[in-house]
Amino acid sequence: MIRILQLTDLHVFSEPQQRLKGIPTRECLQDVVAWILQHEAPFDHLIVTGDHTHDELPESYQAVQQILTPWADRIWQVPGNHDARKILRSVFADRIKGKDADQVRFSFTDEGWLCVGLDTHLPGEVAGWIEQEQLDWLRNVISEASVSQVALFLHHPPVDVGSEWMDAIGLGGREGLQQLISEDERIRLVCCGHVHHEFESQIGAAKVYTTPSTGIQFNPSGAVANFAADAPGYRVIEVGPDGFSTHVMRLPEVRYTPIAD
Repeated sequence: MIRILQLTDLHVFSEPQQRLKGIPTRECLQDVVAWILQHEAPFDHLIVTGDHTHDELPESYQAVQQILTPWADRIWQVPGNHDARKILRSVFADRIKGKDADQVRFSFTDEGWLCVGLDTHLPGEVAGWIEQEQLDWLRNVISEASVSQVALFLHHPPVDVGSEWMDAIGLGGREGLQQLISEDERIRLVCCGHVHHEFESQIGAAKVYTTPSTGIQFNPSGAVANFAADAPGYRVIEVGPDGFSTHVMRLPEVRYTPIAD
């Protein structure tokens, strides 16, 4: 059995004290990391599913890198809509291969599982996109791996999450990904970010999960952006020959309440 931690939607600013809707996102990330270091059992991989920063500045990515230093040797990343591929790649050059603004994605195998990170970033847009070329790449990666179970990690969920305002900024081109997942029963797990709250769905044999942000939390209700006074969180995933288990962990205290504009 291997253990994976998923962090998502960090939204760190270059200015340490800057807040997002009243939430000090850098401080919240530091709180999450401190909690993990003190309370979480050892784990093998840390996967960040996008929105490392909010302002997409080099200083912000450098701050994220410094905060996540305890796991520098086991971090895997994909971008979200608030990321800049070129800067993300340059700051995390020892972990992210490729050139400049090429897509940021990954694949690795462990304990009979193939874990694949997909890039749904669409420059200049809040919604995401997954194109045929990446689906072909994914199909090829899976076909070449001698594994019986596959987990996918991406920023934008490939399903509606039952929220009018969130679903309007979801994943374009998702029909192709849904078809691929439905046709390959080895794909058992899909973990996403973007919606800043916990949600569960299913495509074919795969369970689809979203994960709370390490900073500001969203309320899915309503037709416009809505925020929740919930504690920051992350997801714990354990995978092995017999399948997987997963759960969300939230910090025990709500220290900050979001402020709507």
